[in-house]
Amino acid sequence: MDHNLVFPTYDEMHEMAVKLANLIKEKNVPFTKMVVVSRGGFVPASVVAYVLGIQDVDIVSIQSYVHREAGKAIVHRAPRTEEVVLVIDDIVDKGGTATALKTYMPNMHLGVLFAKPRGLPLADTYVKEITQETWPVFPWDEEDKANH
Repeated sequence: MDHNLVFPTYDEMHEMAVKLANLIKEKNVPFTKMVVVSRGGFVPASVVAYVLGIQDVDIVSIQSYVHREAGKAIVHRAPRTEEVVLVIDDIVDKGGTATALKTYMPNMHLGVLFAKPRGLPLADTYVKEITQETWPVFPWDEEDKANH
């Protein structure tokens, strides 16, 4: 599949993470814990946690991509809870990660920076909608960035 690559800067990513935090705050989501999706969610989740004053942050380890192509989501580690959990990730693409995590945290509230059309229905809060063919190359992903 051909991808329309975009290269957001650190500053743009920070601004988007602050905006995500403020959107979540405006919604008064009654979450009891925040969970970050490893690895893509680390940077935005850190900013969201600081903006919202959250100190209790858990980590989900899930693998769902091979060279920018979404595959079957393999959950390596995730908390199981019925509580409302705020889950932060960088992007929702086809929804594989979100769908897999819903089996562990059925009441999760998914917050992402980027949402693609196929995954959009699974994003409870998002900052920017992009096309299904668009792929952000994040500034911290130097290996991927070097390939383009």
